Amino acid sequence: MSDLPPPSAAASDVPPSGPSALPHALVVMQSLATWLVRSGVGYGEFTAALKPVFLKAAVAEAARSHTRPTDSALSLLSGLHRKDVRALAPTLAEPDPAARLGKPTPASQVATRWLTGGWPECLPAAGPAPSFEALARSVSTDLHPRSVLQELLRLGIADEADGHVTLRRQAFVPDPRHEETRGMVAGSVADHLAAGVHNLTSGDARQFLEQSVFADGLSADSARELEQLATRLWRDVLAAMVEAAVPLCEKDEPAGGDQRIRLGMFCYAAPMNSTPAEGARPAAGAPDDEDSPR
Repeated sequence: MSDLPPPSAAASDVPPSGPSALPHALVVMQSLATWLVRSGVGYGEFTAALKPVFLKAAVAEAARSHTRPTDSALSLLSGLHRKDVRALAPTLAEPDPAARLGKPTPASQVATRWLTGGWPECLPAAGPAPSFEALARSVSTDLHPRSVLQELLRLGIADEADGHVTLRRQAFVPDPRHEETRGMVAGSVADHLAAGVHNLTSGDARQFLEQSVFADGLSADSARELEQLATRLWRDVLAAMVEAAVPLCEKDEPAGGDQRIRLGMFCYAAPMNSTPAEGARPAAGAPDDEDSPR
């Protein structure tokens, strides 16, 4: 069923009515706003950058609801002025940045295979299996193993010494200094949210896995214990998914497979009186900045 009236209807340019998603979207925005502010991106810059994002969403919604994408219809759907709709029309032909965000690089695929495939933690750099050269070639023959190794060394995921390469398991914590880390976070969060939005709004019988477990009233030690349990559980999930995905990818990709899947898991802990964006609150009685809003 369409969420918008058909193009022939007199009210074809009227967006759907119903409960506003805005209050809930603002909850999601808290952490995003924190990231932007800490990165030096202000409100004006962000809202300007959002215009083509809203336009693309309006075009997609018009197509989903079989509504003719006139300037007026797109203006009403997106909230943009019609002159903005016309000015931003060329951006619709630009590649979608979300399509490449978080996509595994050959280096990350090698690291994942190394972590989950039963390979020794320390490998000879070259030679027959088990070696880093054999591991890299088991993932891709398009790139020279040395190039892959250089990328792992740059990211701090591996060390090389005396003709051997060692996996640094403790390095599998996102490093904010690297662009790859920001892309992985963006891609993961985007797909997580896409699954929830699909379940809430698509009307499709297909529902994606989008669940979580919540507990409160915990001590800091108990929260940490559960965090450590989550990490152990994720290692098992990761290994099982990689083991299942590798042969399927090897079978489907040569035949033109065009689907992708992302399975993620997250864990977050904070005091009960803080928001996700705030994290731990400052101690009571901490001095305020003189110019801060009251």
